[in-house]
Amino acid sequence: MKSIKNDNNKRTFLFIKSEYKLIKINLSDVLFLSGLRDYTQIYMKGKASPLTTLQNLKQFESKLPEDNFIRVHRSYIVSLNHIDSISRNEISIASHYTIPVGNAYKQAFDEMVEKNS
Repeated sequence: MKSIKNDNNKRTFLFIKSEYKLIKINLSDVLFLSGLRDYTQIYMKGKASPLTTLQNLKQFESKLPEDNFIRVHRSYIVSLNHIDSISRNEISIASHYTIPVGNAYKQAFDEMVEKNS
């Protein structure tokens, strides 16, 4: 996975390997990432199915800008820009995805919500 940073040292896109090719993804289009052992599925705005890449979620987490993405579960990283609503232990994204908030990540997520409220 390669990335380019703009003047503010923030990544705006990544190149990921999927199905034997490098695909450029704009981080502003990423809804959330879902980890499946050694694979990560990237759900994108306007795409019916996710991109799958042979890279674990922890590796992705280190490449994503902290002010736009947050880990909320051992299997999920969400884009703060695409959260529609937050209920007790889950997040609604793009009106039809429901992401659970894990106990281990709840405090950091609650602090981020408080900071942005």
